[in-house]
Amino acid sequence: MDGINVHTFLLPRETFRRTVEGAIHNSFSHSLLAKGTLLYTHDPTIGGWFDRLRVLGDRDTQIKLLGAATDVLPAVYKAHKWMVTRGDLDYTALWILYAATPLARMEVISAGSIADREVIPQASTLNPAFFKIIYNELLNTVKTPERVQTALDAVDSYLAHRSASLFAPVFDYLREAGEARSCTEIEDHFKRHFDIENITTACEYLADQGLIGKAATPVHLTKKSNIEMQELAFFYTGEPTGRENRKEISTTP
Repeated sequence: MDGINVHTFLLPRETFRRTVEGAIHNSFSHSLLAKGTLLYTHDPTIGGWFDRLRVLGDRDTQIKLLGAATDVLPAVYKAHKWMVTRGDLDYTALWILYAATPLARMEVISAGSIADREVIPQASTLNPAFFKIIYNELLNTVKTPERVQTALDAVDSYLAHRSASLFAPVFDYLREAGEARSCTEIEDHFKRHFDIENITTACEYLADQGLIGKAATPVHLTKKSNIEMQELAFFYTGEPTGRENRKEISTTP
């Protein structure tokens, strides 16, 4: 139509219902449907399904926040590595910019909004001071040690102040376990129940922050192996405290 491609999906009513009910809030499929417009229907229940798409559930919000946080951490660790070991300002800034998108998803989801593909502009309107430091001021600018370190400190502070809510499912799992759980067990649990991977990195971060404990559990490399090895494990140490009010967060070192 006038050179513009229009994407249209034709779905049976029951398939559409299952799609709506099965879409995790703030997933791509949920965002695609929720951002859409219902042009016409003679079935009032379809209008009701569309309305429900815009209501964000607490469980889905928690899952998507955890997923975003696990996407942030590897990039942040990389940024610290290149800053400390090499002093490479450009590469450190690049890894911070990699972290900007999942950080923006966290900001938008925490605000009760639906994260779309243009999530950084969305987040920048919600928390302009923070995203100016970790995004705008790192793009097409001369990288100075002060500017890059300020961005790193801002990201560290942002995560630290939100750890209690971002990683709530991890705290809940370890508390209910009542004892140390190996990385394999933790990864299997979160992949099976939440379809989230790289939880080990999240546990290492929480242990580095003193929010959970780190231990080792015995493991055999194969079912018939007689040699016992030690596998990294984590355990619950107590209820974390976190300041969740965005206004309390300092974006300067």
